Amino acid sequence: MVSGVQAWTRGVVFRKVGMIMIRFAPFLLLPLLLTSSGCRLLALFADPPTKDVPAEYPYLADKRVCIVVRTDDEIEFTYPDVRWETADHVRVALEGKVLGVDVVGPRKVVDFQRKESDWDSMDPARIGKRFDAERVLEIDLTQYTTREPESPHLYRGHISAAVRVYNTDFPGRDAAWQAEVRTIYPPEGPGAWGTTDRDIRAATLAAFAQDVAGKFYDRKVKVE
Repeated sequence: MVSGVQAWTRGVVFRKVGMIMIRFAPFLLLPLLLTSSGCRLLALFADPPTKDVPAEYPYLADKRVCIVVRTDDEIEFTYPDVRWETADHVRVALEGKVLGVDVVGPRKVVDFQRKESDWDSMDPARIGKRFDAERVLEIDLTQYTTREPESPHLYRGHISAAVRVYNTDFPGRDAAWQAEVRTIYPPEGPGAWGTTDRDIRAATLAAFAQDVAGKFYDRKVKVE
């Protein structure tokens, strides 16, 4: 038979062992976290995988750049400040990512476009020379809307453009580089309830500017 003293002693020992187990439980569970299910749990807190994407045209660095935005009458009638807003968003994106780039003030270029009735027929390189630019970044907007094309009651931004770079040392030449840029925002679907036209427009412009700037510097992108 177990005496009262022995029983009391065993109870004390069991309680102490229990307290030790509770105190060191995180360390005892660590091996479990390293199992396959544990690895999946830890992966939730890890940075998403990325891949390196080189610049398509890395020659805007340390250059003075003039941004010229072209668009049709319908887009400009609906959005009178579209040329300045687009150029200024791209300016901010370029200056934040491309080392040493110096962008001509977009207001100066837009004022020139408004004063010179024949600017649209001028050689882009010669326009750049007027602003002492070494490169001209021409953005020819082909789509600019804050609504779904097939569902105009839904807010979702769409901006598409032909983007070209001209070297002002070679007027009359073809573009030194060109690409198509298409941005949709939000990318996953129409804007949430309560989103305004202004909100969608600003967010789409910012996303488009980053897509354009991304052509001119080495960067990392998430692996889908």
